[in-house]
Amino acid sequence: MRAFFPNFASKEFLYRFLSSVFIIAIIAPILFVGYYWHFWGRIISFGVLAFVLFYSLYEIFFHFQSKKIFAAISASLGFLLFLLPSNFNLNQIYFSKDVEFSWSSIEFFAREQVLDYHIFFTLPFLIVIRFMDSKQKTNSRFFSDILLKFIIIFIVTLFFKFLWILNTFNVFLVISLALIAVISDIFGYIFGSIFGRKIFAWKFDFSPKKSMEGFIFSFIFSFIFTLLIFLNLNFGINLNNWLLFKILAIIFLPIVAIFGDIFFSVIKRYLNIKDFSQIIKGHGGIFDRLDSISFVFLSFWTIILII
Repeated sequence: MRAFFPNFASKEFLYRFLSSVFIIAIIAPILFVGYYWHFWGRIISFGVLAFVLFYSLYEIFFHFQSKKIFAAISASLGFLLFLLPSNFNLNQIYFSKDVEFSWSSIEFFAREQVLDYHIFFTLPFLIVIRFMDSKQKTNSRFFSDILLKFIIIFIVTLFFKFLWILNTFNVFLVISLALIAVISDIFGYIFGSIFGRKIFAWKFDFSPKKSMEGFIFSFIFSFIFTLLIFLNLNFGINLNNWLLFKILAIIFLPIVAIFGDIFFSVIKRYLNIKDFSQIIKGHGGIFDRLDSISFVFLSFWTIILII
């Protein structure tokens, strides 16, 4: 019986649990400050998220480059994209002391970020950085490295922009979206430990510890949670196609939470690493924890903008 259930007193499980508590204790105050302190809250949360974004990209790009300086320069591209608004006139709105954000304004801000063409200016810089890194010039993965770094900058930067914008509107919506991914991760880990490869013998090259059973239970529990929150709450969201949005969100957000985990696991496999860093004991790097959450946020806004 003991072999059938995961050892919740194990060092690995305790590290993961205590690290999760630590992460929540750090992030939650930032989110609430950004929401309740209005002008100064937006300033503080913007600065903190900009720093976290830079470090998130740095810890990923560190594994692409032979020197730390090139990883830092690459990460700075995403940092600058976050600091510079897609429309410079929006600065007056973002940081105005008298503005109360409505859903229509939040939707407008999000649409502006998607249409931001500045992201394409990062490509030539990534190519130059790759050439400057003399030890990597002849690497056979030259083009795939650049393409992956471009995609990562796009995903990570857009995620943090959406996170900051949405947090100014409703912090409880932000927490609920994050919980979809957290629940997916927790129950996938627990039930993957219990039932992993006992029903399906499939193995995944991108992550040997993951199992189909874990993915199934990830979806089931995150689906139930998503169903409950969107059937009972609207978070002030004002949409003409609210019913269609709920249907799409309930179906797709639990799925993309899994795909976020898979996507960054594939990148780690590509880089031949287990974690992006060891900054969080038992969890790895920042984006070892935010991988699924980033995909949930991006998919949430994708659904909003297409319906």
